[in-house]
Amino acid sequence: RRLLTLPAAIFAVWFFVLIWGERSVFHSSIDACKWDQWEKWPSDAQPHRIALIADPQLVDPHTYPGRPWPLSSLTITATDKYIKRSFYLLQRHIDPDTTLFLGDLFDGGREWSTHFQGFLPSDQQWKKYGDRYWLNEYNRFGNIFFEQNQVTGGRPAHKVKKFVASLPGNHDLGFGNGIQVPVRNRYQAYFGEGDRIDVVGNHTFVSIDAVSLSAMGQPDSSPELWNSTMQFLDNAQQLKYKAVRAVLKEQQGLIPHTRWAHAVTHPHDLGRQPTKEELAKESKPEFPTILLSHVPLYRPEGTPCGPLREKYPPKAPNLKVDRPNAIRIAGGYQYQNVLTQEISTTVAQKIGNIGHAFSGDDHDYCEVVHPDYASRHDRGIREITVKSISWAMGVRKPGFQLVSLWNPVDENGESLRDGPTLQTHLCLLPDQLGVFILYGILAAFSIIAL
Repeated sequence: RRLLTLPAAIFAVWFFVLIWGERSVFHSSIDACKWDQWEKWPSDAQPHRIALIADPQLVDPHTYPGRPWPLSSLTITATDKYIKRSFYLLQRHIDPDTTLFLGDLFDGGREWSTHFQGFLPSDQQWKKYGDRYWLNEYNRFGNIFFEQNQVTGGRPAHKVKKFVASLPGNHDLGFGNGIQVPVRNRYQAYFGEGDRIDVVGNHTFVSIDAVSLSAMGQPDSSPELWNSTMQFLDNAQQLKYKAVRAVLKEQQGLIPHTRWAHAVTHPHDLGRQPTKEELAKESKPEFPTILLSHVPLYRPEGTPCGPLREKYPPKAPNLKVDRPNAIRIAGGYQYQNVLTQEISTTVAQKIGNIGHAFSGDDHDYCEVVHPDYASRHDRGIREITVKSISWAMGVRKPGFQLVSLWNPVDENGESLRDGPTLQTHLCLLPDQLGVFILYGILAAFSIIAL
């Protein structure tokens, strides 16, 4: 009788542990992030809700080049399953209106060769991974994030959602003068340009291709790498005004613009840019500006990241310098942990009115206020570096960032409320490595017991 009941007991334990490790722990993590758990808006508010996803960095042969088969294949399967399940539950139960990606969609994307002329492989071991492999990775990314069931969270479509994944990371393109133009051209052909403006929830999101811009000032760098981003920054404020004007007209029931205006134009005026006098006469409505950059802004060495950082919690509260808790100011092959101080200053000045910034790259959470950059109301730019959503990126508890926007405005774009228009919350996902360790301990116990 004892021998009959022991296997049954072990089976029951395994059943409940697997239910917990494969379902319950994910649902409890997502439930803790639901909007009503942390939003503090008035009862009549109708916020626009956003999810920020950083560094999925899909595992590939570049991630662990020495890992043997079948461990390498199991790692890819396990990480894909984890990310896909987390994203599905995010869309199903949290249901954001907009989802924005902060770069490093792939791990070895910059290394895979392309049919575009001018590509030079960085290492012969990656030579066999070409365009076909990159396209397979692109489809793999789409299956995880953009498959219909993933986008809707398995429910019938009930609203229009917006997804933007054009912001590149250094693992997608490279960094600075290490970027190869053919690699960037391929990325932009499938995801779009990294420099863009999106008006969402009466806020203006300005995304910049920071990895290309970082070639500016580096030795032996080609202006072709950073010129387009610099031109975008030079025109950023006018582009913001134009985008906000269009949104205000749309909100008032007016057509913001026609695709082909029915007007008589003199040939000399074709392609003519408006003069300074004409621009001065145009209205300049502006919503609060939010910067999106894969690479964080510069900060002094040792600037603390705060208590939500996983790797090294603060030694004490309110420290001005805490090196273990900070993002290290360093760089190496195809990476740099923060932008240079000069580029950070240029970005803040040229965009203007930045109140918040969100970045990726570091894989762990970091929250700082930059008091020295041009910012909205001179309060400093509050920057949050978003956690990676992948458990293979050096953090035990991956995560994503939720942002809630509520900024009611009048017909001129002026805010009708005095308080903050943005609230944000870090959402932590399960410790997958801890779950696997528990499975291993239970397996060893089961073998010994039987």
